[in-house]
Amino acid sequence: MPRSAALAALFTLAACVQPAPAPLGEFRIGAETYRITENAAGTWRVLVDGRSVICSKPTEEACYWSVRHYLTSQEVLNDYG
Repeated sequence: MPRSAALAALFTLAACVQPAPAPLGEFRIGAETYRITENAAGTWRVLVDGRSVICSKPTEEACYWSVRHYLTSQEVLNDYG
């Protein structure tokens, strides 16, 4: 592979890599710590078990309650089998 093609491929891959969003805050529920981040559209969210939970408002308290409700809903679903 010519050197220029290799450099072009490297720059293309580098452009695809997004830096991790900076946390806006964090909170604890039980033993778990959850970090609040913001996506490109400005929506606050929290990553819970690999899933993105959208905060109802862009505040730390709203994110806390959004995660609490999400976790509760998952527990209820698990109870149903």
